[in-house]
Amino acid sequence: MSTDPWQLLGTARTVLAVHAHPDDESLSTGALLAALAADGTRVVLVTATRGEEGEVVPGAVADGDERPLEEIREQEIDAATAALGIAERHWLGTAPALAAGAAPRRYRDSGMAWVREGLAGPSPDAGPDSFSLAPLEQATDDLVALVEQSRPDVLIGYDDEGTYGHPDHVRAHHVAVAAAERTGVPLVQIASDAAAPGTVVRDLPQTADAVERAVDSYRTQLTLRGPVEGGFAIRHVGGQDDTVALRTGLRG
Repeated sequence: MSTDPWQLLGTARTVLAVHAHPDDESLSTGALLAALAADGTRVVLVTATRGEEGEVVPGAVADGDERPLEEIREQEIDAATAALGIAERHWLGTAPALAAGAAPRRYRDSGMAWVREGLAGPSPDAGPDSFSLAPLEQATDDLVALVEQSRPDVLIGYDDEGTYGHPDHVRAHHVAVAAAERTGVPLVQIASDAAAPGTVVRDLPQTADAVERAVDSYRTQLTLRGPVEGGFAIRHVGGQDDTVALRTGLRG
């Protein structure tokens, strides 16, 4: 079997993307997933947490809307996945992404603390039910159950840096690696640094409309500021300016 990540994806009938929070699928892999779906690949998404620890952009939730944040973010992820063309999505710990015989479980957003600009680390407030502290074998069992049900040809996950070091992203990497090893399904990793050795980058400008609509679904978490060269400018809830690129770097 080829180890070229783009060739693996190009021949896959079904891919399973493993993400940590709602919006990660759009910010980290929106262009990739939209391109795959447009080419006829069945794209399945599993998200580990509901993003309960996220801050909220002022004014993004209407006065009088008393829904918990996780319910609002579930509505956002439904809109985003529809925009990207994702065929189906699941929560880790909820069937079919649940080990046989296990009671349903919720992996909670672990939160994070900035170590330095651009690099996140563990939050001192992460509780025992947080995803980053959940037993690795348990979370892997849940992901393996979904792999066996959805039968992907390729898994898509973070590399060991987890894009910017968020503890839930790093845990998702470890869970995806363990599931790939157990099932034999190859894992393609999203490169945290597109310039890192062994990374193969492709521009995906044809996905602009889908990515713009997906990113704009997350109004509690960011503000879409408009198109820039190679992607879209956004401002995160914490005030950090960023770009969602219409290109993806992959590692085998």
